[in-house]
Amino acid sequence: MGAIPVPEFDQLHVISDLHMGGEAGRQIFTTAAELAALIRHLRDEPSHERVALLINGDGVDFLAEPNARYFDPHGATAKLDRIFQDPAFNPVWTELRSFVAQPNRRLIVNLGNHDLELALPWVRDHFTGLLERQNPAAVGQTTLVLDGTGFSCTVASKRVLCIHGNEVDTWNVADHEMVRRIGRDLVQGRPVEDWTPNAGTKLVIDVMNGIKRNYAFVDLLKPEVQALVPVLIALDQSQAAGLQRVVAIASRLSWDRVRRATGFLSFGEQASPTPLELEEGSEWARRQRTRTAGGEGASQLEHSEATVVVAAAEENFRSGMHPISLVDASTADQLGAFGAGWAWARGKSKEEVLYAAVRDLEKDRSFYLDAPDETFRRIDKFVGANFDYVVAGHTHMERQLPREHGSGTYFNTGSWVPRMQFTPAALASIQSFRPVFEALQNGRTVASLAAQPDLLIYAPIVLSIRKHDGGAQATLNQVSVVNGQAQLAPLS
Repeated sequence: MGAIPVPEFDQLHVISDLHMGGEAGRQIFTTAAELAALIRHLRDEPSHERVALLINGDGVDFLAEPNARYFDPHGATAKLDRIFQDPAFNPVWTELRSFVAQPNRRLIVNLGNHDLELALPWVRDHFTGLLERQNPAAVGQTTLVLDGTGFSCTVASKRVLCIHGNEVDTWNVADHEMVRRIGRDLVQGRPVEDWTPNAGTKLVIDVMNGIKRNYAFVDLLKPEVQALVPVLIALDQSQAAGLQRVVAIASRLSWDRVRRATGFLSFGEQASPTPLELEEGSEWARRQRTRTAGGEGASQLEHSEATVVVAAAEENFRSGMHPISLVDASTADQLGAFGAGWAWARGKSKEEVLYAAVRDLEKDRSFYLDAPDETFRRIDKFVGANFDYVVAGHTHMERQLPREHGSGTYFNTGSWVPRMQFTPAALASIQSFRPVFEALQNGRTVASLAAQPDLLIYAPIVLSIRKHDGGAQATLNQVSVVNGQAQLAPLS
């Protein structure tokens, strides 16, 4: 069998997690000037070179829009129009239209987990139409990857694979098959099944969007598990009831885990078994024995058992079974810790609660470029070993690491939205932490926090892979603007 043909480029530039969406005052994308300058810079590269710009997921953010829904097939085109016209984002779209109108330029848009509606046929066509704007030179210059396969190409014979990263995140796994069925049924005038959101989407819509009305910066808190919940509880005790819904949302996580493990999600990835699944006599263990034994009727039996498991999980989910009994041990520990935090917080001052909750972040390595994280480990095992460069986003944390499964390099391109970090200096004592606490308590918007030194990190990142000395060179660069021109500085 021959190799699957893939496009070839002289330059590939990858960005991710722009999160363009939301009304004024609650927008977290604040780097339009930098991105517009970068697009101009790439447009003006030598005209004979084949230059591709890849937005690797979450370019637009339907979940941040006013009146956001879990999944909005009917309102998505109007939301796209609003996002294109919004003054905070319009400079980016203007430059992208110019970019795709040039010869030897290609825009590639990969699907994330905040922009799933792009996979619907009429939303996809509307999106490309907004970029082409009846410009014949732009037709065919945009490639949309909307089915979870990722984008593969070569640069100077180096093999590159770009995936968003939610493919290995059980909280945010996308059901591409359900998207396809909804699109089919709406086009054909058939009854449409209800969209069942993943845990991450449910968390955003049911909990986070309400909180963001008062604290627009919550999307910027990193690391999420250790920082987000303690900060919100400390700032506003009234949010505790809403945050406890995070526990209920964990049952959605269990449902997706079972569907992934039994092959019911279209991407077909196999989730790692949980401690519960590994127990002797569990459905998962029995399916594994069936696979190993093989023999006549094995595949039919496996499918039958998968149906039973999925049906049981769905019933548990709908009947409200306590999610701690459904999720894996690490998640259960986190949720239990949150519950303990709520109990302990009673009677303490907000400042005491927050400082006690986050002081251990001094040891956190989430912001280290070379620190392996769970997304890296899962993607490294998830994709083939024969890629020279594997590129992801989703986590908002840039990474550059040698692969453990293969000789290639893993990159994460971070995010174009700012991130909030509690520095070691701020965590040294409750006295040094006090200005940070006051900034969080009084700063309800992203812009209002910018005055607090070292609290927000602005680091718009692009991964540039270029032909170089007969081969290819890949570099993570931070983008800035000087006199209207993009400046790319390699990360150290």
